[in-house]
Amino acid sequence: MELDDPAITILLVEDDKILQELYVDRFKVAGLKVLQAFDGMQAMELLKAHPEIRLVMLDIMMPKMSGYDVLFQVRRNPAWKSLPVIIVSALADIDDQAKGLQLGATDYITKGETLPGEIIEKIKKYALAP
Repeated sequence: MELDDPAITILLVEDDKILQELYVDRFKVAGLKVLQAFDGMQAMELLKAHPEIRLVMLDIMMPKMSGYDVLFQVRRNPAWKSLPVIIVSALADIDDQAKGLQLGATDYITKGETLPGEIIEKIKKYALAP
């Protein structure tokens, strides 16, 4: 399956509207279908409504429900247990990264330290995995 296959839908969970727009533009150019959530509660609703989601890009610091809480709920649900979740956060501390990975994140990316092209490569790696 190629990255531009229309079956590849990702959920982008980011409360910063400017970052959200930047990511969406880059992902659409890469051929991804992007669903957008601006808080954790909205992310959970979209996950329930869209079983075609193949990967979640998840911020940690968000209103209504943190990314850690979303990740905890995702990993508790058998339908989403193996869904790749990439945390993309400004929290760069090793303890924050360890917490995310311990809760079941597939990968942890620190904002500002990873180029958009590298993020797309990670999406390819995880969303296209069997």
